[in-house]
Amino acid sequence: MEIVGISNDNLTNFSQLLGEDMSEDVSRVYYNGIGALGDDDEVLGALVYELLDSESEEDTRSRICFMKAADKEVSAGLENYYTHNSLEEEVEEVAESFYELTEEMGAETLSEAGFSFGKKEDDVLMVTLADLAASKLGSKKSLPGYVGNIDELSILQFREAVKEILFKGHKGVMEDIPYLPKNWFDGRLSSCIISGGRIPGLFLIRRTKSGMLIPALLFAYGPERKMDLIHMIRYSLQQALKAYPPETKVMIYRKNASIRALADNILPNRSGEEIFFGTRKEQLQL
Repeated sequence: MEIVGISNDNLTNFSQLLGEDMSEDVSRVYYNGIGALGDDDEVLGALVYELLDSESEEDTRSRICFMKAADKEVSAGLENYYTHNSLEEEVEEVAESFYELTEEMGAETLSEAGFSFGKKEDDVLMVTLADLAASKLGSKKSLPGYVGNIDELSILQFREAVKEILFKGHKGVMEDIPYLPKNWFDGRLSSCIISGGRIPGLFLIRRTKSGMLIPALLFAYGPERKMDLIHMIRYSLQQALKAYPPETKVMIYRKNASIRALADNILPNRSGEEIFFGTRKEQLQL
């Protein structure tokens, strides 16, 4: 068995195991993949982790978000490479690792390597466009003319709008928002507030390779920010229902208290799936 880092050079070997969406994520900033190969380059398993807070004043953490293996020997090999190669050579400032996994074997392997072992409700909430259409924000109300989509913005306007929001301390649910180009988001669905040449509100939505919709950033500032947030959500939902079937999946990352509160308000009594979860303190390399 050979354990290798997953790169653009060998990504096609692992794409079937990873799936369309995770294969795309592996190529993003802050995401890294590790793969296991057997005889004749047979794919035996893979592990994907994401670095969090690597450019902030907070301690850097590593989130293991994917781990699938043919057996415990393979999963142990992936964990060993992660600990003794990835952490020591690539991300020397990681203070803590944690995993969020749906499969028990990977969680058990990590717990045997020093991680805690438990279960929790997933921060991710999976719903459909039909669910959102039936919510309190699904009513077809007319919207003010200053609400539009990001297709109306130039690349410079888009970058300046994102930069201003980041400067105000809001980065959305994706660590690499500063590096994602305008065309990475669905331009028809992603909405904005246009006011006096300024863009004081953005609601960015990603449509993945598999067709799933992911709200990535929702923020507005100024005296009308609360209503602007509602206007943008309604606009994006109306556009999504025009463009995609009602069964289209929407992945809502309840990454912080404000997003969780908003999700609870729009979709009360909805909960995430139960997943495996554990943490491990890492030895910082000084």
